Amino acid sequence: MIPNKKNKTRGHAILFVFFVFFGSTPLTIAQEGRFQKLGVKLDAWAESQVLFWKKIYIEYNTFDHVIHDSMNLRHVYAVTQDPESVKREERAVRARLLRLSEMQKGSIEKEKLDPGLIRIYEAMDAVDDPRVYSFAANPERIRVQTGLKDRLETAFLTSKKYLGRMREIFAEEGVPEELVLLPFVESAFNSEARSKVGATGIWQFMPKTAIKDLRVTASIDERHDPLKSTRAAARFLRKNHELLQNWGLAIMAYHHGAGMVQKAIRKVGTRDPVTIIRTFKDPSFRFASRNYLFEFLAMCDVADRRGPLFRPAPDQGLPQFITVSFQNKTWAKDILQRYRLNEEEIRILNPHFREPIWSSENPIPAHYPVRLAGITLEEFRRLEYPER
Repeated sequence: MIPNKKNKTRGHAILFVFFVFFGSTPLTIAQEGRFQKLGVKLDAWAESQVLFWKKIYIEYNTFDHVIHDSMNLRHVYAVTQDPESVKREERAVRARLLRLSEMQKGSIEKEKLDPGLIRIYEAMDAVDDPRVYSFAANPERIRVQTGLKDRLETAFLTSKKYLGRMREIFAEEGVPEELVLLPFVESAFNSEARSKVGATGIWQFMPKTAIKDLRVTASIDERHDPLKSTRAAARFLRKNHELLQNWGLAIMAYHHGAGMVQKAIRKVGTRDPVTIIRTFKDPSFRFASRNYLFEFLAMCDVADRRGPLFRPAPDQGLPQFITVSFQNKTWAKDILQRYRLNEEEIRILNPHFREPIWSSENPIPAHYPVRLAGITLEEFRRLEYPER
C-alpha cells in the first residue's frame, strides 16, 4: 500500500481546515455492478469507502492531511495543510465528538451548537444518537490520511513505459488486465520502493515470495524489474484465485495472505469480499487490510478517467531494445564500451541490475538476458560473431 507519510508544509505554517460532504461531491459513482467480473458487488457502504479513496487519489495532494473516521470513511471531519497542527486538530475533533456524545438522545438542536460542533454533527450525518459519537471518539477510530494526487500523477507518467506490455503478460497468464493497476496501490509504481519489512519493487514482493519466480541477489534483484516482476505477480494472483475462486478475494490475499482470507471465509461463512471486510474481526486484520480492495477498486475508476483528472503527460515508452545473452560472464562496462551504448538507457532497461553490476564489483552471469538499446540485432550479431 502507498504509505501515509508526513510531509513538510509548503509556505507559511498556517492551518487550513475545511469540511467535506460527500453528498455534494462532483465525483459520481459509476454504474452498479461494474466490478462483478472480479467477484465484487458493492453496497452503499462499500461505495462510500471506494469514493473516499477516489478523492484521496484525485482531489488531495501529499500536503493535505485528511482527518476521518477509520470505520466509515464517508465521515470526514477536517482537512489541514499544516502537518504541525494535525495532532492538535485530531484532539479537537475528538473533544467535539465527546461533547456530542454527552447530549441526550434526540435532544441535539443544530441551531444551538457552536460552528465546530455543527461541522462534526453534519459530518456524522446529523445523527441524534449520542452512542454514535461516543464510538467515533475512540482514538483508534480517528485517523489521518495524506492525499496522493501528486504522487499518482508521477506514477501514471512512469507507468506509460510498462503498462502495455504488463497487460499482455496478464492476458498470457489468464489474469484480468485490471489487476495491472495494483502497483499504483502497492508502491505508486516506484520500482525502487522498499518497505520497512523488505518488500521491494512496484509489486512489493518479499524475498521469500519472490524467489519462487524471480532472481533475488545483491547483484541482480528482479523485483526491481517491472516486467519480470509482473510475470511473477500474475502467477501469484492466479494461484490465489485458484485457491479462493474469486478475484476480489485474490486481491485481498495479495496484501494479507491467502491463509488469512481463508480464515475469514471460515469465520464469516461467506466468500463475499464486502461482507468479509465489513464483519471479519482479527487483531491483524486492521485498517490497511480492510481497505486494500477498496483502494484498488478506486484506482480502477480513477484510471478510467485519468485523462480529464490529471495534467496531460507526454507518451514516454521504453527505448526500443533487443534482448541478448552472452556465453560467458560479462562485465557491464565492457558491454557499454564494446557496443558504444548509452549507460543511462541501459540502466533504464535493466533496473534489476544493482550497483555491484554497474560498479564492476560483480559480472553479469553467463547466459543471463540483457536488454540493449542503440543497437540492432543484426549489428549485435555482426560485432559478436564477426567470423560468421
